[in-house]
Amino acid sequence: MDTYIELKDVRVTGYVSMGLIALVAAESVWGTINDWQGGSSSWSFLAIMMVIPAGVAFVIWFRSATHNAEAIALHGVRMVSQVWKASDPAQREVPFAQRVASPLIRPWQLTFLAMVLGDVLESLLLDTPLYVVFSTLSTLCAIGAAGLACYVIFRISIMQQRFAVPQRRRG
Repeated sequence: MDTYIELKDVRVTGYVSMGLIALVAAESVWGTINDWQGGSSSWSFLAIMMVIPAGVAFVIWFRSATHNAEAIALHGVRMVSQVWKASDPAQREVPFAQRVASPLIRPWQLTFLAMVLGDVLESLLLDTPLYVVFSTLSTLCAIGAAGLACYVIFRISIMQQRFAVPQRRRG
């Protein structure tokens, strides 16, 4: 018997999100290198401003991924960890409450918050010697958060795609 669930294709919005997130991280690196050389802080400001389109693209992807996760799991899904649990085909037969999300979701969220905090402190300390320190810390967090975010987005998109194509039911 074939199983088929009508799902939204989240690959394109996922790729756009990952690209913009990677661009934010690259811009942050470029701005920090510029800061080390005594350059203008406008590069770092540009990286902060690029977070907005990356955030919008992520929200668009997340809304579609959440819709898909609810269709797959027939369960209320609101958080990234729940989207992961619902989307994981390896856990399809496990009751939803007992499913396990990726252990990388929490570190991604924490590094993102650390990046935002570093950006805020960096902005407040603009003309002080600590500016470069927080700019560097913020950039390191941006690289970590971007890598983890891209991994989570990619994996969820791929897992959901497995549900979108007809597959033979085993057993």
